[in-house]
Amino acid sequence: MNQDIFNLTKIPERSQKPRKSGATMVMDKGLSLAAARDLAESFDPLIDYIKLGFGTSYVTPNLQEKINIYKAAGIDVYYGGTLFEAYIARNQFQDYQRLLDKTGITMAEVSDGSLEMPHDKKCEYITELAKSVTVLSE
Repeated sequence: MNQDIFNLTKIPERSQKPRKSGATMVMDKGLSLAAARDLAESFDPLIDYIKLGFGTSYVTPNLQEKINIYKAAGIDVYYGGTLFEAYIARNQFQDYQRLLDKTGITMAEVSDGSLEMPHDKKCEYITELAKSVTVLSE
């Protein structure tokens, strides 16, 4: 870090990972493998989570390699809620669960920003996913 060249006072100490508060999420909107490696190498102590935004993971070449890069740097990875919604819109919730398991993803974002979903149904998805992964939702 560059605290020695910046004369800023009263900057709180950053807690170590895994953090209980003050977590940082970065969105990967389709970075190349090289850019993912650079991001992880440069900022792994600061990044807690990487969200593979929107549905970019569906078209990302070498997806598993990218996930492994982030995980090797101690950064948890999860798919954006839009991908979750794509599975739900097609009545493929169990396929989404299998995707998480197959790719070693231990977090899931449950959203309803692109489709209409009754709140009770959204809560059912959260409850079911929470049996096996950490769930994020708005």
